[in-house]
Amino acid sequence: MSKKVVLDTSIPIYDIEWISKFQDLQDIEEVIIPSVVHEEINILKEENSERGYYARKVAEQLDELSQISPLRQGVKIGNILIRTSYKIENKEIKQSLIMDKNDYKIIACAKNENAILISRDRMMRVLARDFVKAEDYEADMIKTEIYKGYRKIIVPENKIELLYREKLENEYGLYPNEFVIMESEWNPQHVGIGICKKNRILPVYFDKMNFKGMKLRPRNLEQKMFLYLLLDPEVLCVSALGTAGRGKTLLPVDYAFSSIDNKLANKLYYTKPTIAIDSKEELGFYPGSLNDKLKPHFQPLYSAVEEIFKEDLYRASQRISVDQKVEQLINEDILMFFPLAHIRGMSIFDKRVILDEGQNTNRHTMKSIVTRLTDTSKLIVTGDVDQIDDRNLNRYNNGMIHLIETGKEEDFIGHITLDIDNRNQRGRLAEFGARKL
Repeated sequence: MSKKVVLDTSIPIYDIEWISKFQDLQDIEEVIIPSVVHEEINILKEENSERGYYARKVAEQLDELSQISPLRQGVKIGNILIRTSYKIENKEIKQSLIMDKNDYKIIACAKNENAILISRDRMMRVLARDFVKAEDYEADMIKTEIYKGYRKIIVPENKIELLYREKLENEYGLYPNEFVIMESEWNPQHVGIGICKKNRILPVYFDKMNFKGMKLRPRNLEQKMFLYLLLDPEVLCVSALGTAGRGKTLLPVDYAFSSIDNKLANKLYYTKPTIAIDSKEELGFYPGSLNDKLKPHFQPLYSAVEEIFKEDLYRASQRISVDQKVEQLINEDILMFFPLAHIRGMSIFDKRVILDEGQNTNRHTMKSIVTRLTDTSKLIVTGDVDQIDDRNLNRYNNGMIHLIETGKEEDFIGHITLDIDNRNQRGRLAEFGARKL
C-alpha cells in the first residue's frame, strides 16, 4: 500500500541522497517536508561546519526542485511527489506538548497529513508515537553484524602445519586482508595465524614485522594484527574499532611518525569530528588560533604524543611540555591537524592521515575524506561504536561502519576489531569505571 512520509530536518541533512533513496522505495507515494524544516535548514546553512555544508547542499536541492514547481504544490520526481506542508499546528499536540519546539510542529504536521514521521532522533520518535506512526530512517543502516576483520576456527592439527608449509586455499570464504586464527581441535594452545591475500591464506609472521623507527611494541594479538595491516604497503586504508585503552590511537600515531622517519611519508594529518556538547564547546567559543581552538577536541593526539615521546618530555636534560612537543612537530612540518569541514578541496599526497572517532561521522563525511587521498597516502580510521555523540547516528548507521562494511571486499582496505584480549592499557580503576559505573 502506498504511503506518505513526513521528514524531520535530520534526514536530508545527514543523507544528501535522500531523494534517490526514497525513489527506490516502491511503497512511498509522497515525501512531505514541513515548512519548519525549511526554516531550520536556512539557519543551519550559515554554520561553518560539516552540518552547515550539508545544509547548503540541501538548500541547493530544494531550490532546484522549486524551480520546477512551487513546493507547496509539489514536484513529481520519478514515482514520488515531494512537497512542502504548512500544516504545522495541531490542537491535541499543542495541549499535550506545551513547549514551543520545532520537533512538536513536525509531529503535528505528520498527524495533520495522516503520514508516517521519519526521524533519526530517538526521543522525537518516542514522543511522536503517542500521536502518529514514527519510524527510523533505515536507508543507511547496516543490517548485519559488524565485520570484525578476523575469525576464529577450530581445525585439525595438520591444517596449522600446512598453513606454515604452503599457501592454503581460501576454503573459509575470508575477505581480502581478513585474519584467520586457527586453533587445533586437540590442543587449544597450538594456534596458527593466517591472512587472506588474493584468495589464498598466507601465514602471518609477527616476529618479522619491521618496527624500525617505532618507539612502541604491540602488547597482544589484536594489536599485532592491527600493526600488521598498518605496515602492509598494499593496504591503503586501515580501520580499527575498540574501546578506550586498546591502543587504537596510540599505535597509528607511532606508526605515522616512524613512516615519516623512514621517508615513506612526509607528514601526519590528524583529524576528528568536533561534536559540541553545548555552545561552550563550539570551535568559535575558544580563543586563539585554529590550533588553540582544536586542542580541547584533539586531546587523544596529545596523549599519544606524550606516551611516544616521553623520553624527550620527562627524561631529557631539557624537559619540555607536551604542548611544546606538539608545537615543535607542527613547526617542523611533521604534524598538522584540522577540522573535517576543511578537507574539501584538498588532495593528499605522501601523508599518513588519522581520522579518530570515526563513529561520529556520517557516510558523506567519510566519503569526503576517503576521496581526498591518493595512493601514496594511507588513511587510518579509528573509533568506538558504543561512544557515539551525534544523536542522528547509531552503531549501525555511521560513516565508519559504512567504510568497514563496503570496504571489506577490497584488497587495499583492512579492518580489525580490537576485542580479543579483555585486558587493555587502562588501569584497574578505569576498567572498573568502564564496566560497572
